[in-house]
Amino acid sequence: MRKNIASVLIVALLSSACATTPTPKAAQKKPTNIKEWVDAQNRANRNAMVGALIGAFAGGVTARAMGGNVGRGAAAGALVGAAAGFAVGKRQDKIYAERDFAVRQAQYDSAQGYVARIEKVAFNPSRPKPGATATLYVRYMIIGPDPHERISVTMFRGLKYGEDYIMGAGPNEFVIPRGGGIVESTMDVVLPKKAPQGTYSVEALIEDPQNRFPATAGTGAVYIVASVNHQHAAAASR
Repeated sequence: MRKNIASVLIVALLSSACATTPTPKAAQKKPTNIKEWVDAQNRANRNAMVGALIGAFAGGVTARAMGGNVGRGAAAGALVGAAAGFAVGKRQDKIYAERDFAVRQAQYDSAQGYVARIEKVAFNPSRPKPGATATLYVRYMIIGPDPHERISVTMFRGLKYGEDYIMGAGPNEFVIPRGGGIVESTMDVVLPKKAPQGTYSVEALIEDPQNRFPATAGTGAVYIVASVNHQHAAAASR
């Protein structure tokens, strides 16, 4: 009886897994900004998590039905591989300047409604090495017509190498008090030890959850310097 139940559960789980199969790469639309890319990755990660849980459960059920080690069966089912890449660390958002300063700088008038712009996107240091920790820095301005309003802003940020996005984070939300101001947002990023040398585009996008102003993007650049080992390997191959 238990074996029959196990078989039914496995079939049901496998049927559910088929429903979460990602769209083939050839049919996927290429993201046009960092938000689209992050959203796609988040969906893929959710599907992968569902697949891992299904694998773990099915592996455990199979092991139990066959009289094997349940723990080992579940672990084997859950091992779906891990991609080495960028790691995101501490994030901090703070008010760089109050609304009055932002109003003067932007020559803002309340008739403009909501105004948003990204002033700077950069990495510190600007020439990090593979394996190092660098800080992704974004400074942006938000102003609304009501000086007493608390304005919520959602941000996405990441890196692009050539035509492809390779790292992204978000959505991250921050609430700006007193009708706006200028915000500094930082995020620590650990670079992969095997990151290729070259210039990477840095992109940030901010948007209003209530759609009172259009999504606004800004870009910068960072140059990843080859490590000593990479330089020696390149020299040896010449």
